[in-house]
Amino acid sequence: MKPLKNGHRVLPYTERMQQSTMTSNNLGPENSLTFLYYFGTTTLITIVLASLVLNLSPMSVVPNQLGLVMGLVGGGLGLYFNRSITLKQSIKGHKVFLNQIEQPLTELGYSRVEDDSLPTDLVMYARKNIRGLLSGKIYIRLDGKTAYITSRAVHIRGLKQKL
Repeated sequence: MKPLKNGHRVLPYTERMQQSTMTSNNLGPENSLTFLYYFGTTTLITIVLASLVLNLSPMSVVPNQLGLVMGLVGGGLGLYFNRSITLKQSIKGHKVFLNQIEQPLTELGYSRVEDDSLPTDLVMYARKNIRGLLSGKIYIRLDGKTAYITSRAVHIRGLKQKL
């Protein structure tokens, strides 16, 4: 994968796990699980709603075909926005980078979470209130002169624009 502007590089989950510099901690679901979750949920909801609206049995052909089509669309959209990706960022120093990234994360509504159970090279940011339950966390792993920022794709894209 080619480097992007400003030294940023977006890595898909599978490539991220093949790198020897990443921790063995699984910070997000694999792409297939994300797709299956959104596909299954969208398919079931569509089948139930279509059978109620069209006054057909949930086992009939039309609700199931409609459910599969909508499930594919829902799974694709869920995968695009909610898969876990890692942004690889070159840094000058750990403290300098953490100070630099604090402002963009604050603008996105994130604040640092102090957790003694985390490894010393891992920093976690989360949103407060109800938004925190729905949006997921941002994990930053500091490794020498490189920072690995892992979160949902939609949050990484927003953070990349602010950096």
